[in-house]
Amino acid sequence: MPATSLERLANIVDTCLTFRIGEMRIGSHETCFLAIALMAAVLSALNLGRIAKSEGRQRRLFDALRRIQYHFAQPLQEPRLPWYQRFGTKVAATRIIGTAAQERLLAALVAAGIKGHGHLAALLTAKVFGVMIFVPLCWMVLEWRHFFAGATTIRLAIVTGSAVLGWRVPEIVLSRLAARRRDRLERGIPDALDLLVICAEAGLSIDHAIEQVGRVLRSSNPEVAAEFVATAAEMRISAVRDQAFDNLAQRAGIANLRGIVAALNQTIRFGTPLSGALRAVAAEMRTERLVRFEQRAARLPVVLTVPLMAFVLPSLMIVIGTPLALRIIDMLARGP
Repeated sequence: MPATSLERLANIVDTCLTFRIGEMRIGSHETCFLAIALMAAVLSALNLGRIAKSEGRQRRLFDALRRIQYHFAQPLQEPRLPWYQRFGTKVAATRIIGTAAQERLLAALVAAGIKGHGHLAALLTAKVFGVMIFVPLCWMVLEWRHFFAGATTIRLAIVTGSAVLGWRVPEIVLSRLAARRRDRLERGIPDALDLLVICAEAGLSIDHAIEQVGRVLRSSNPEVAAEFVATAAEMRISAVRDQAFDNLAQRAGIANLRGIVAALNQTIRFGTPLSGALRAVAAEMRTERLVRFEQRAARLPVVLTVPLMAFVLPSLMIVIGTPLALRIIDMLARGP
């Protein structure tokens, strides 16, 4: 009798812990494992929150002590980096990421307008977590829909492709950010050149003209203003001014900016007039921008064809054809 009661209790527990999601059946054992995994994830999140609060208190205490400017016998210990920067630094130290790949990722970050220390480590952490997220999701979809149930090789290929996709997703996001930033720079560079011509004709030197342009454009176009301010700062601290202009063209990633850099370098080296060359380059950039807008406008009817056929045309056919179809059905129902 007690054995029967235990078996009945086990059956009740098994029935309560078994549920379905679509066509996927999850048994009691999988439910227990899922509950344990969720509990471990919650505990890990709470522990990470506690560690983050502790690190925040330590960082604030360190800043407060540094502002007091006491002279200690031993130097203060530097605050610890966030966990994602430490993890990304360990990933960068392995053979997975080489020096060439790190330089390429740094160039992508600079092109996207993300500057500062620690962003490369954060990007590598995002790439690793992308792999860790995409692979389980792909496996769950394959198990849920029973895709390629008997083809293990195809499943492994799909999971490998999802891992590669998760690894590449942060770079795709960076490329989109870089493209948007490049578009904003292309729209703002002609106005910056006009302001630079005005400052040069007013008698300002090239250093002060670039700095003034960066200060004026700070409210209307922050990206162009930031690039010009950075170039002015490089020209102040560097003896080779040509390198500052080359760095500007490399950071912006605009092909037309090479002509501006060449004109500025020629002005610095040989003392040629700056206003005429910059005015010609600005007019050329405006013409190319107008041509680009005309290309987009000419491509618009072709792009609108698909939504027109998918949404507008069926609705129009329903509105026109429904009364006629109802009239025909009514006439056929009456008979002769």
